[in-house]
Amino acid sequence: MRLGGLVVLLFSVSAFASPVTLPHDEYMPADIYGQRQDKPEQILFQIEQYRLMFASEQRPGPTSSVPETGSVLFVQGRSLLPGNPVVRAEVRFIPQGSTLRPARLDGRSQTLMLVYPESMLPVLLRQLETPGAEYVQARFYGNGLIWGDIHSAPSSPKP
Repeated sequence: MRLGGLVVLLFSVSAFASPVTLPHDEYMPADIYGQRQDKPEQILFQIEQYRLMFASEQRPGPTSSVPETGSVLFVQGRSLLPGNPVVRAEVRFIPQGSTLRPARLDGRSQTLMLVYPESMLPVLLRQLETPGAEYVQARFYGNGLIWGDIHSAPSSPKP
């Protein structure tokens, strides 16, 4: 019985010692707070097309006299994870100083929802227009940590 307990203890210690590895880990920043301990639910797809929408809306009623404006970037691609149907993201841009919301998955439409400050829109458009692969990733950890990004494959500067 002691041998069985020792084997279980060794396996559990080794599980804590070895970090969980996932596709595109090399694109993640260092986990300086040690929050990424478990294997998250992951969404990962390569962007194949995108479109941008600028809109304004004025709601009826006396309390809304100023139209609201906004921009939304829609991206779509192909999943890099077997069995993962999520291949779309809706990226909303909000005014600087507004509260950012974490990435979330709209289960009905299978669309990843990301929110970034308006100042990121020109940067993101430049990123999408440069040659090379672009990816969308989200990770939902069991402890409540949520990560959402749009990242590029490594590239070399032009001489």
